[in-house]
Amino acid sequence: MNSGLKRMVMVCSLTALLLGLAAANNASAAPIRVSCVGDSITQGIVPNPQKNAWPVVLGRILGRGYRSINCGHSGATMLKKGDLPYWKQPEYKKAIAFHPNIVVIMLGTNDTKPWNWNKHGKDFLGDTEAMIRVFKALPTHPRVYICLPPKVVKPAYGINEKNLVAGVIPAIRKAARATHTPIINVFRGLPGKMKYYDSDGVHPNIKGEAIMARIIAKAIKRRH
Repeated sequence: MNSGLKRMVMVCSLTALLLGLAAANNASAAPIRVSCVGDSITQGIVPNPQKNAWPVVLGRILGRGYRSINCGHSGATMLKKGDLPYWKQPEYKKAIAFHPNIVVIMLGTNDTKPWNWNKHGKDFLGDTEAMIRVFKALPTHPRVYICLPPKVVKPAYGINEKNLVAGVIPAIRKAARATHTPIINVFRGLPGKMKYYDSDGVHPNIKGEAIMARIIAKAIKRRH
């Protein structure tokens, strides 16, 4: 091989190496994608939810290495036969299409409504397990977290803490054990005081959303 050809081969090899390193750096710099699944508590019934809903606050807390998107849909249920199943909402497809590395699920509050729970509460455990397994089976193999929803300070819209404590939360715990999924205990972490809630006693206010974001961020950082 003559000297000119040798130099060309060396240049090509060096170029390929640099391109490979650049690609590796870009891959390592890709943010960790977080899909935040839920109902109006996730969507944010607060002033300027694009800034103050917990998925947005979560993204700020986690920092530049993460990208968090809000996939909450107001009124959504975990129950497939509920009055507004999350499974049929566009945010469900949005959460999947994001190709998440992490999924945080916080559903169950609307399932406590008597017309949902009394008719279909027996299906809640199976539907919860099914949703967890759907997300875990995505090509990105995301880590899935399941939240215990926040307290209901005052019953409203049919939502009540009796069904939350006696039905929804125990079923979520069973689903988490069956699927080896970590629980984020928002119920315990967010105080049941009106100063953290909207006047309806169901939806956390800006202060409450910030507390939920910190609780969830702490759980994520503990495992990543």
